[in-house]
Amino acid sequence: MVQRSVASEIQRIARERIRILFQRADEMFHQNPALSDRYVGLARRIAMRHRVRIPRELRRRFCRYCQAFLVPGINTRVRIHRKKVVVTCLRCRKQRRYQVVSRRENPSGKP
Repeated sequence: MVQRSVASEIQRIARERIRILFQRADEMFHQNPALSDRYVGLARRIAMRHRVRIPRELRRRFCRYCQAFLVPGINTRVRIHRKKVVVTCLRCRKQRRYQVVSRRENPSGKP
């Protein structure tokens, strides 16, 4: 059985590698989109193997159906409809909807 400190260190390394893979996917997308999709697949496998959650900002950068790395305006359509952001993957035509969170104003009226 793996000790708690060793397991947390492995998960920290896994999170770091996931971020690096998404960074590389972003850099390589315009040269080779298939390679960036491969990087996303590797990041997902690392996350599943080590039971690490992919951070929200990175989770929204790939299609959960076809595992494509999403770049708005190129292979993704982003629209706002009824207080929701609708992201459409142009490869598989699946849609994801995210609630728009509005900033609450300070009740005192001061910024």
